Amino acid sequence: MPPFINDCALFSVSQKAIIKDKKGRILMMEKAGKGHWDLPGGKLDEGEDMHDSIAREIIEEIGFDKVRIGDIIYAGRRSFEEKGKPERVMIFYACEVDHKLEKIKLSDEHSEWRLLSEDDIKDQKKYEINPVVRTALKVAFAQN
Repeated sequence: MPPFINDCALFSVSQKAIIKDKKGRILMMEKAGKGHWDLPGGKLDEGEDMHDSIAREIIEEIGFDKVRIGDIIYAGRRSFEEKGKPERVMIFYACEVDHKLEKIKLSDEHSEWRLLSEDDIKDQKKYEINPVVRTALKVAFAQN
């Protein structure tokens, strides 16, 4: 039996919202100062309900409070290169918003947003996207 490790998480949970416009493009945001693109969402806080968590993250990151959280369309695992940082289980939801996407109010975490097409996300030089997020996007585009 392995030894007990005190105060060490084996993994954390992060949730992401896949929000499409009427043309089927997906909302992506560039992380400020990091140069990579991501979906709205973030880590699940201890004791927080999963739907409450993703709704909170959407409000914090793009300012939208009228969101329908749909089905989980993909779940994957993201490893971190930093020593001592646990792996992250990432859960991706199909979401719909009752707001015009032009009214997005980005948090300080992000520098810009775009609606990306399936062809856009294939351009790995222009859009740096984590592999597990890229896989979730492929699944979302396949559901058109």
